Amino acid sequence: MVRKHVCGHRRAARLAAFAVVITAAATVAPGASGATPVQEGPTDTGETEDALVSIDVEVADGDAVAITSALDEMQGNVGAQLLQLTAAEQNIGAKLDKLAEADAAIMETQDKIDTLTGASDSVVVTRYMNPPSESAIEALTADSVEDATVKQALLDMRADQDAGKLAELTASRDKLEGQQELQEQVRADADEARTEAEAALVDLQLAADQQTKFILDVKDWLASPDALQMAARSPEEAARVASMTDELTTKITELEQAEQTREAEEAEREARRRVLEGGFICPVDGPVHFSDTWHAARSGGRVHNGTDMMAATGTHVVAPANGRVVHKTDSIGGLSFFLYGDDGHKYFGTHLSGYENVGVGWVEAGTLVGYVGETGNASGPHLHFSYYPNGGNPVNPYKRLFEVCPQ
Repeated sequence: MVRKHVCGHRRAARLAAFAVVITAAATVAPGASGATPVQEGPTDTGETEDALVSIDVEVADGDAVAITSALDEMQGNVGAQLLQLTAAEQNIGAKLDKLAEADAAIMETQDKIDTLTGASDSVVVTRYMNPPSESAIEALTADSVEDATVKQALLDMRADQDAGKLAELTASRDKLEGQQELQEQVRADADEARTEAEAALVDLQLAADQQTKFILDVKDWLASPDALQMAARSPEEAARVASMTDELTTKITELEQAEQTREAEEAEREARRRVLEGGFICPVDGPVHFSDTWHAARSGGRVHNGTDMMAATGTHVVAPANGRVVHKTDSIGGLSFFLYGDDGHKYFGTHLSGYENVGVGWVEAGTLVGYVGETGNASGPHLHFSYYPNGGNPVNPYKRLFEVCPQ
């Protein structure tokens, strides 16, 4: 007799192998029914349901109803875990959408701060070259009262404008601090969503492994001497064993086909997670020219945090790595995209003339995401491309682009 009992696991133990207890008995009671499989209910802690159902079925009893019921229970559990994994992956998408919004807001505010910083520097230079005391004396020594009034009004207006620029700069810096705090929270939420998805994948694998092991036990028993001896006892037992064999064989074939489909889907998921050898690919699919413009001066006192890739308007822009793409419009860059790579890195492209594959979520490296253009603060058609290793600060992508982009 083969008796199979599998216990439910909590998340803390999900990375451990599940327990399979096999016991032996000297005699077999033909026709004895196994216990009904029990599915543990979901916890109220926000975790996913147990990966494994509690099964207590005596395979060698020859009770096709009990065995089929156990197989159905396992099949249902695998399906439930697959749904949880799908929901977890969708949650990752939603979190990354919010992260893209936070990233875009920070970029916009940072661009504004850079511009205002240049303006405030101009205020300081102006004050140094033309101190208020001299301006006041000039107003007091005017040829007429009317002239003095006009000059004083102009001085007051300039003072108000200068004060306004400095106040706006301070407000923008305060705003940036709040946005950065929000960005950190949203990034933490996205990381938590990834962790939940990884746990859901472990659950699915455990449930599938349990089902596979039980199927193998049933198949082994059907081909065992015990089953043959049971069939030899009488014509009635022979007919019962034959019927049970047909029924279970059909059920097992159905489950094995479903398992093959699931394994194919999992192989596809794993392919999505792989890191491209050697890093990201060229984001411009077509004739392109670029030079190392890292930290070159830009308007408003800004510096260039990327590489400008010159190409004809409409040239294809593709995903540089496997990951989730989010399209966003930026006040400085115009039509833009963020790619949150499966490799953990973030990629950013802007000045597009149009989008492709908006809202599709995950894309494979090389998937068309837009077209080269000159929207936003651009001079001539090109793709501004930035690279953020591990989602942190941008680094110069020129060397890598030079390796992978034909010029």
